[in-house]
Amino acid sequence: MKKILAALTAAAALLTAPFLTTSAEETIDQDSPDKSGQMNISYNSGISYIMTIPASVTFTDSEKSAERGIQVDNVFLSEGTKLKISLSSLNNFRMVNGSGYIDYNIFVNKSPLSGAAPQDILIVGAGEPSGWATLDFTTQLDKTNAQYAGIYADTLTFTVSVEPV
Repeated sequence: MKKILAALTAAAALLTAPFLTTSAEETIDQDSPDKSGQMNISYNSGISYIMTIPASVTFTDSEKSAERGIQVDNVFLSEGTKLKISLSSLNNFRMVNGSGYIDYNIFVNKSPLSGAAPQDILIVGAGEPSGWATLDFTTQLDKTNAQYAGIYADTLTFTVSVEPV
């Protein structure tokens, strides 16, 4: 029984050892010239955030505009950094079906987006807990270049990065 108890005690010590961190201890006794010592206390907090993007936009013959929001919450960044969200379109802001297309527009907080390069749509600085942007989608459903029946679609990519200010 004593051997089992000793084995369990040794196993418990081995299991908890990886979770304990130690550093050189300071010893002060009656002969020490300095009768005080120091110990450091620390915590390393990682960067964190939660971004919410809209699921989709579907245009119809009667619905040619839509408003969606993006939001970032629980932002916790290192001092001197910013959270940047950029947006790019797979098809240069065109809904595509084969070689046919239908143009659409996106306005971020009333400013138009265009071009193939990713564009910044939201920046949240360190110390700011959250941020949001309003995306307005519009189309004329001009079918001049829509050669076929079927679904015309585009894919938007939202990219998040943490960068120095």
